[in-house]
Amino acid sequence: MTRKIDVIVANPAGNTTIMVLTPTEISDYQEVANRLLEIDFGKEYGVRFTAPASESVLGEQVEFILPYDAKADEYPSMNMCGLEFCGNASRSFAYYRVAHCGDGELQDTGSKKLQIKVSGCDYPLTALVDEQNHSAKVQMPTPKNIIPFTPQELGISEENPELETCFMIDLDGISHLILRGIEATPDKFDRIKNYVYQKCGSMEAFGVMFINGDIMTPVVYVRDVNTTYFEGSCASGTTAAAISSAFDKTNGIYKFSFKQPAGTLNAIVTKTHDGIESIELDGLLELSEIISVEI
Repeated sequence: MTRKIDVIVANPAGNTTIMVLTPTEISDYQEVANRLLEIDFGKEYGVRFTAPASESVLGEQVEFILPYDAKADEYPSMNMCGLEFCGNASRSFAYYRVAHCGDGELQDTGSKKLQIKVSGCDYPLTALVDEQNHSAKVQMPTPKNIIPFTPQELGISEENPELETCFMIDLDGISHLILRGIEATPDKFDRIKNYVYQKCGSMEAFGVMFINGDIMTPVVYVRDVNTTYFEGSCASGTTAAAISSAFDKTNGIYKFSFKQPAGTLNAIVTKTHDGIESIELDGLLELSEIISVEI
């Protein structure tokens, strides 16, 4: 039996995200997501984005917009398919709430400020949406823990002899290992993932950010839907990479930019009292029109 659902396809720095507007039971998330991820929205529905420009538009992840009643609900909310946290999906949701729902308090800069609630994070996040410049900035969770690994533990010591320590940044809803000078391959990711899960337990989601030269390749595994993606860009991975880059720095404000296969994301890290006070994640964002899909 088929049914119609309304979706919007978002392009947050190339990390193509399908936003499900039709109310959906959590028990149906995986089935709906699997079907949506099979659709080429470029070829079947004519969706086009500025960058990366392509006739093919395939989703990398799916988020579900929860019904919102301003009188009854404190914040507009969304869930990822695996109930994990995703920064790019959070940016997309914030942009949707401003562009389609009229949310947000106008700022002197012309941006609109709002708060949203997203899966994998137990407190509301503040977002700034700039429709004129097609960008969205969102507050990111601060690290719960920073866990060091040796290259020997991960089985990669021979690939980059200069690499002494690798840091895993544990964020709300997802953890990312930052690797520099190591090439990204599916076999390598699986080997590292299996070791980290054995040592640290079953995380909701896990990623490895492979940084080589000026390119960062994000690879992310989501436990509850058992999927691994080489993503176009990754917001939480960018956050983790920025935290790792700022780890040994003194108190201050540090700006980092990470070029990824399908787009660039920027992170601003504020350090006080020798710790991370706040992180903001910014980047370009495009939305399609609302599309009615039969699945």
